[in-house]
Amino acid sequence: MEYLDRLLEKLTRGIGVGYDGNIRQIISDELSALNIKAEINPDGSVTASIKGREKSSILIACHLDEIGYIVSSIDEDGRIYFSEIGGVDVRILPGQEVLISGKTEISGYIGVRPPHLLSRAERKKVQPLHKLFVDTGLSAKYVKENVKIGDIISFADNYYKFNNNLRSAKSLDNRAGVACGILVLKELINSTHQVNIYFVATNQEEFSGLGAEVHSYRLPVDYGLVIDVTFGEYPGQKESEIFSLNKGPTIAKGATIPAKLSNLLIDSAKELEIPYQVEPISGFTGTDADAIAFNREGIPTCIVGIPLRYMHSPVEVVSLKDIERAARLIAGFIKKL
Repeated sequence: MEYLDRLLEKLTRGIGVGYDGNIRQIISDELSALNIKAEINPDGSVTASIKGREKSSILIACHLDEIGYIVSSIDEDGRIYFSEIGGVDVRILPGQEVLISGKTEISGYIGVRPPHLLSRAERKKVQPLHKLFVDTGLSAKYVKENVKIGDIISFADNYYKFNNNLRSAKSLDNRAGVACGILVLKELINSTHQVNIYFVATNQEEFSGLGAEVHSYRLPVDYGLVIDVTFGEYPGQKESEIFSLNKGPTIAKGATIPAKLSNLLIDSAKELEIPYQVEPISGFTGTDADAIAFNREGIPTCIVGIPLRYMHSPVEVVSLKDIERAARLIAGFIKKL
């Protein structure tokens, strides 16, 4: 757990909005430390591979990108206005600490007019994105010299350790999946398995699916396995829509997921005595699996999910146990293929 904890903190403190940030180098360095050769690709994804004994191959995909913002304008007082990249929840933005990746890294807070200066009607509504701005506390001259239109903004890189193996940070969607994928490679690099393994930390899952589409087309893979987060428990939601933390990973079942693969995951979980939860998905999955499964002539693809609370916020929460269990499940599944 100590290795996983350190790895997850390192990954979540990294920045990866679109092509921007240092997360690719962090992942590449981590794989190199495990004696696994990694490559940073032109599309912004990170790839690695481990040879098996046979010709058949599996793609393990987990996206490295996170939601964020882009600088759209700077006013005469140095306030920075921004637009969203990915599915941002405007309701939670006022008061959040952010990092601007300009000429130098600059911290700031998202400001909004206080309720005393709002009309009665405005106080009842969420303030729209165009009325929010980043206040750095710096002079307008300094801001304009160091921040340009098009620079990337991300949530602050805090990492909180809660009780019961819970961790909270920004970008756990999907750095938790990346950490899980690295754990799988760490276990399989020195073990016997039949299939060749292609690992891809995909770019742009949050808004284009580019990485998953490019590499599932490019690589000679017979199967796909996507590691992503899924919705953790929350009051008032249907049981089929949410999944408990600390009760194991989810195994997706649905019309676009071959029953053979999901059943093999379930068999592996039972054999290894790993607790799991079944996630029913009625249509498209909303993950990289949609880009992979419908690529080329069709690639049979399954999904392992890590329950996560407060998705697309700076305080997402996961369980280290669920990540570790998901990694053991996937490693066992690959050994059975």
